[in-house]
Amino acid sequence: MLGIRIHGRGGQGAVTASRLLADASYRDGKFSQAIPMYGTERRGAPLVAFVRIDDIRVRERELVHEPDIVIVLDPLLSKEQSVASGIKKGGLLIVNSHLPPEKVPIAGDIRIASVDATKIALDTLKRPITNTAILGAFSKVVGFPSMESIEKSIHNQFPGRIGEMNIVAIRQSYSEASLPVQATHKEAELDAPEVGVPGYGVLKDVSSWRVFTPIIDLDQCTGCKACWLFCPETAIKWENLLPEIEYRKCKGCGICVEECNVKCISFERVVV
Repeated sequence: MLGIRIHGRGGQGAVTASRLLADASYRDGKFSQAIPMYGTERRGAPLVAFVRIDDIRVRERELVHEPDIVIVLDPLLSKEQSVASGIKKGGLLIVNSHLPPEKVPIAGDIRIASVDATKIALDTLKRPITNTAILGAFSKVVGFPSMESIEKSIHNQFPGRIGEMNIVAIRQSYSEASLPVQATHKEAELDAPEVGVPGYGVLKDVSSWRVFTPIIDLDQCTGCKACWLFCPETAIKWENLLPEIEYRKCKGCGICVEECNVKCISFERVVV
Protein backbone atom coordinates (compact mmCIF):
# COMPACT_ATOMS: atom_id res chain seq x y z
CA MET A 1 0.00 0.00 0.00
CA LEU A 2 1.19 3.48 -0.88
CA GLY A 3 0.49 6.20 1.68
CA ILE A 4 0.56 9.86 0.59
CA ARG A 5 0.35 13.05 2.63
CA ILE A 6 -0.36 16.41 0.98
CA HIS A 7 0.65 19.68 2.64
CA GLY A 8 -0.94 22.90 1.46
CA ARG A 9 -2.72 26.02 2.58
CA GLY A 10 -6.41 26.85 2.53
CA GLY A 11 -7.35 27.87 -0.99
CA GLN A 12 -4.62 25.94 -2.81
CA GLY A 13 -6.76 22.86 -3.38
CA ALA A 14 -4.99 20.23 -1.25
CA VAL A 15 -8.25 18.35 -0.61
CA THR A 16 -9.17 18.51 -4.31
CA ALA A 17 -5.68 17.24 -5.19
CA SER A 18 -6.20 14.23 -2.91
CA ARG A 19 -9.51 13.43 -4.64
CA LEU A 20 -8.07 13.84 -8.14
CA LEU A 21 -5.11 11.62 -7.29
CA ALA A 22 -7.36 8.92 -5.83
CA ASP A 23 -9.79 9.13 -8.77
CA ALA A 24 -7.03 8.98 -11.40
CA SER A 25 -5.46 5.98 -9.64
CA TYR A 26 -8.83 4.23 -9.64
CA ARG A 27 -9.11 4.86 -13.38
CA ASP A 28 -5.74 3.12 -13.75
CA GLY A 29 -7.13 0.00 -12.06
CA LYS A 30 -5.96 0.69 -8.50
CA PHE A 31 -7.95 0.81 -5.29
CA SER A 32 -7.73 4.22 -3.67
CA GLN A 33 -8.91 6.34 -0.77
CA ALA A 34 -8.79 10.13 -0.26
CA ILE A 35 -8.96 11.47 3.29
CA PRO A 36 -9.57 15.19 3.80
CA MET A 37 -8.62 16.60 7.19
CA TYR A 38 -11.01 19.41 8.00
CA GLY A 39 -10.81 21.56 11.09
CA THR A 40 -10.54 25.28 11.74
CA GLU A 41 -8.54 25.84 8.55
CA ARG A 42 -9.24 28.93 6.50
CA ARG A 43 -7.71 30.54 3.44
CA GLY A 44 -3.95 30.69 3.86
CA ALA A 45 -3.79 28.40 6.89
CA PRO A 46 -1.63 25.25 6.71
CA LEU A 47 -3.61 22.02 6.24
CA VAL A 48 -3.10 18.42 5.17
CA ALA A 49 -4.92 15.75 3.18
CA PHE A 50 -4.13 12.07 2.66
CA VAL A 51 -4.37 9.40 -0.03
CA ARG A 52 -3.95 5.62 0.03
CA ILE A 53 -3.42 3.57 -3.15
CA ASP A 54 -3.13 -0.20 -3.40
CA ASP A 55 -3.66 -3.13 -5.76
CA ILE A 56 -6.21 -4.59 -3.33
CA ARG A 57 -9.18 -3.02 -1.56
CA VAL A 58 -8.17 -0.36 0.98
CA ARG A 59 -9.83 -1.02 4.33
CA GLU A 60 -7.81 1.25 6.64
CA ARG A 61 -9.55 4.45 7.71
CA GLU A 62 -7.03 6.26 9.89
CA LEU A 63 -4.75 9.09 8.79
CA VAL A 64 -1.49 8.26 7.00
CA HIS A 65 1.05 8.64 9.80
CA GLU A 66 4.10 7.26 7.98
CA PRO A 67 3.72 8.27 4.33
CA ASP A 68 5.71 6.84 1.47
CA ILE A 69 5.28 10.10 -0.45
CA VAL A 70 4.75 13.67 0.71
CA ILE A 71 3.51 16.42 -1.64
CA VAL A 72 4.06 20.07 -0.70
CA LEU A 73 1.85 22.55 -2.59
CA ASP A 74 3.17 25.76 -1.05
CA PRO A 75 6.73 27.04 -1.68
CA LEU A 76 7.02 28.53 1.81
CA LEU A 77 5.91 25.29 3.47
CA SER A 78 8.76 23.59 1.60
CA LYS A 79 11.12 25.50 3.91
CA GLU A 80 9.64 23.72 6.92
CA GLN A 81 11.57 20.63 7.99
CA SER A 82 8.38 19.24 9.57
CA VAL A 83 6.82 18.51 6.17
CA ALA A 84 9.14 15.49 6.07
CA SER A 85 8.10 14.35 9.54
CA GLY A 86 7.22 10.64 9.67
CA ILE A 87 8.10 9.95 6.04
CA LYS A 88 9.44 6.42 5.57
CA LYS A 89 13.14 5.81 5.08
CA GLY A 90 13.88 6.22 1.39
CA GLY A 91 10.53 7.94 0.87
CA LEU A 92 9.80 10.64 -1.70
CA LEU A 93 9.15 14.35 -1.19
CA ILE A 94 7.67 16.31 -4.12
CA VAL A 95 7.85 20.04 -3.44
CA ASN A 96 6.63 23.20 -5.10
CA SER A 97 9.88 25.15 -5.33
CA HIS A 98 11.89 27.06 -7.90
CA LEU A 99 15.01 25.48 -6.39
CA PRO A 100 16.57 22.32 -7.84
CA PRO A 101 15.91 19.35 -5.54
CA GLU A 102 19.48 19.19 -4.22
CA LYS A 103 19.09 22.73 -2.82
CA VAL A 104 15.70 22.27 -1.15
CA PRO A 105 16.36 22.77 2.61
CA ILE A 106 14.92 19.45 3.78
CA ALA A 107 16.99 16.75 5.49
CA GLY A 108 16.59 13.02 5.98
CA ASP A 109 17.05 9.68 4.30
CA ILE A 110 14.60 10.66 1.57
CA ARG A 111 14.52 11.57 -2.11
CA ILE A 112 13.40 15.01 -3.23
CA ALA A 113 11.88 16.16 -6.52
CA SER A 114 10.85 19.74 -7.26
CA VAL A 115 8.79 21.77 -9.72
CA ASP A 116 7.88 25.47 -9.71
CA ALA A 117 4.15 24.82 -9.49
CA THR A 118 3.37 28.40 -8.47
CA LYS A 119 4.90 29.76 -11.68
CA ILE A 120 3.05 27.15 -13.73
CA ALA A 121 -0.25 27.98 -12.01
CA LEU A 122 0.22 31.70 -12.61
CA ASP A 123 1.14 31.07 -16.26
CA THR A 124 -1.83 28.80 -16.96
CA LEU A 125 -4.55 29.57 -14.40
CA LYS A 126 -3.56 33.17 -13.61
CA ARG A 127 -3.95 32.29 -9.93
CA PRO A 128 -1.57 30.61 -7.42
CA ILE A 129 -3.75 27.48 -7.09
CA THR A 130 -1.10 24.79 -7.26
CA ASN A 131 -2.97 21.51 -6.76
CA THR A 132 -3.30 20.46 -10.40
CA ALA A 133 -0.02 22.18 -11.28
CA ILE A 134 1.86 19.62 -9.19
CA LEU A 135 -0.03 16.46 -10.23
CA GLY A 136 1.83 16.26 -13.53
CA ALA A 137 5.09 16.21 -11.56
CA PHE A 138 3.69 13.38 -9.42
CA SER A 139 2.86 11.32 -12.51
CA LYS A 140 6.33 11.87 -13.97
CA VAL A 141 8.27 11.13 -10.78
CA VAL A 142 6.18 8.24 -9.40
CA GLY A 143 5.18 6.69 -12.73
CA PHE A 144 1.42 6.70 -12.10
CA PRO A 145 -1.38 7.67 -12.36
CA SER A 146 -1.13 8.02 -16.09
CA MET A 147 -1.50 11.49 -17.55
CA GLU A 148 -4.52 10.21 -19.47
CA SER A 149 -6.27 9.23 -16.24
CA ILE A 150 -5.36 12.50 -14.50
CA GLU A 151 -6.78 14.46 -17.44
CA LYS A 152 -10.03 12.45 -17.33
CA SER A 153 -10.31 13.13 -13.59
CA ILE A 154 -9.75 16.84 -14.15
CA HIS A 155 -12.38 16.93 -16.91
CA ASN A 156 -14.80 15.25 -14.53
CA GLN A 157 -14.03 17.71 -11.72
CA PHE A 158 -13.70 20.85 -13.86
CA PRO A 159 -15.68 20.60 -17.11
CA GLY A 160 -15.19 23.13 -19.87
CA ARG A 161 -12.62 25.91 -20.07
CA ILE A 162 -11.44 25.60 -16.45
CA GLY A 163 -10.65 21.93 -17.00
CA GLU A 164 -8.68 22.71 -20.15
CA MET A 165 -6.63 25.32 -18.29
CA ASN A 166 -5.83 22.81 -15.55
CA ILE A 167 -4.80 20.20 -18.11
CA VAL A 168 -2.34 22.69 -19.60
CA ALA A 169 -0.97 23.12 -16.06
CA ILE A 170 -0.40 19.40 -15.45
CA ARG A 171 1.24 18.94 -18.85
CA GLN A 172 3.63 21.80 -18.18
CA SER A 173 4.34 20.38 -14.72
CA TYR A 174 5.09 16.96 -16.20
CA SER A 175 7.51 18.56 -18.64
CA GLU A 176 9.33 20.76 -16.12
CA ALA A 177 9.49 18.54 -13.01
CA SER A 178 12.91 17.41 -11.88
CA LEU A 179 13.67 13.77 -11.23
CA PRO A 180 14.26 12.94 -7.56
CA VAL A 181 17.68 13.08 -5.91
CA GLN A 182 18.83 12.06 -2.46
CA ALA A 183 18.41 14.82 0.16
CA THR A 184 21.77 16.50 0.69
CA HIS A 185 21.12 18.57 3.83
CA LYS A 186 21.82 17.38 7.35
CA GLU A 187 19.32 17.67 10.22
CA ALA A 188 21.75 19.78 12.29
CA GLU A 189 21.83 22.42 9.55
CA LEU A 190 18.10 23.08 9.74
CA ASP A 191 15.85 24.60 12.35
CA ALA A 192 12.20 25.10 11.45
CA PRO A 193 8.94 25.32 13.45
CA GLU A 194 6.20 22.74 13.23
CA VAL A 195 3.49 23.08 10.58
CA GLY A 196 -0.20 23.04 11.43
CA VAL A 197 -1.04 25.92 13.79
CA PRO A 198 -4.28 27.63 12.82
CA GLY A 199 -3.40 31.25 12.20
CA TYR A 200 -3.03 34.79 13.49
CA GLY A 201 -4.25 35.07 17.06
CA VAL A 202 -2.40 31.84 17.90
CA LEU A 203 0.67 32.73 15.88
CA LYS A 204 2.20 36.16 16.32
CA ASP A 205 3.46 36.07 12.73
CA VAL A 206 1.60 34.71 9.68
CA SER A 207 3.87 36.30 7.08
CA SER A 208 4.95 32.85 5.89
CA TRP A 209 1.41 32.29 4.55
CA ARG A 210 1.94 34.76 1.72
CA VAL A 211 2.50 33.82 -1.91
CA PHE A 212 2.21 37.52 -2.82
CA THR A 213 3.10 40.59 -0.77
CA PRO A 214 1.08 43.83 -1.07
CA ILE A 215 3.15 46.98 -1.65
CA ILE A 216 1.61 50.44 -1.22
CA ASP A 217 2.71 53.36 -3.39
CA LEU A 218 2.25 56.10 -0.80
CA ASP A 219 2.81 58.82 -3.38
CA GLN A 220 -0.39 57.72 -5.15
CA CYS A 221 -2.43 57.01 -2.00
CA THR A 222 -5.36 59.37 -1.37
CA GLY A 223 -5.99 58.20 2.20
CA CYS A 224 -9.47 56.84 1.47
CA LYS A 225 -9.00 54.06 4.05
CA ALA A 226 -10.67 51.38 1.90
CA CYS A 227 -7.72 49.02 2.47
CA TRP A 228 -7.93 49.55 6.23
CA LEU A 229 -11.70 49.04 6.24
CA PHE A 230 -11.70 45.76 4.29
CA CYS A 231 -8.52 44.10 5.64
CA PRO A 232 -9.75 40.92 7.43
CA GLU A 233 -6.61 40.60 9.56
CA THR A 234 -6.36 44.21 10.85
CA ALA A 235 -2.93 44.20 9.22
CA ILE A 236 -3.16 47.84 8.08
CA LYS A 237 -2.66 50.74 10.47
CA TRP A 238 -2.48 54.51 9.92
CA GLU A 239 0.61 56.62 10.47
CA ASN A 240 0.62 60.33 9.57
CA LEU A 241 -2.69 59.95 7.71
CA LEU A 242 -1.26 57.20 5.46
CA PRO A 243 -1.60 53.39 5.55
CA GLU A 244 1.16 51.11 6.79
CA ILE A 245 1.04 47.33 6.46
CA GLU A 246 2.01 45.23 9.47
CA TYR A 247 3.50 42.39 7.46
CA ARG A 248 3.61 39.95 10.39
CA LYS A 249 -0.21 40.00 10.30
CA CYS A 250 -0.56 39.96 6.50
CA LYS A 251 -1.33 36.58 4.91
CA GLY A 252 -1.41 37.98 1.35
CA CYS A 253 -5.14 37.57 0.70
CA GLY A 254 -5.15 40.45 -1.81
CA ILE A 255 -8.34 42.11 -0.58
CA CYS A 256 -6.54 45.43 -0.13
CA VAL A 257 -5.30 45.24 -3.73
CA GLU A 258 -8.84 44.64 -5.01
CA GLU A 259 -10.50 47.29 -2.86
CA CYS A 260 -8.02 50.14 -3.36
CA ASN A 261 -9.95 52.94 -5.08
CA VAL A 262 -6.92 54.38 -6.89
CA LYS A 263 -5.06 51.07 -7.46
CA CYS A 264 -1.96 52.21 -5.61
CA ILE A 265 -1.44 48.76 -4.03
CA SER A 266 0.36 46.15 -6.09
CA PHE A 267 1.21 42.48 -5.50
CA GLU A 268 4.75 41.12 -5.64
CA ARG A 269 5.36 37.37 -5.67
CA VAL A 270 7.33 35.91 -2.77
CA VAL A 271 10.11 33.71 -4.19
CA VAL A 272 11.89 31.38 -1.74
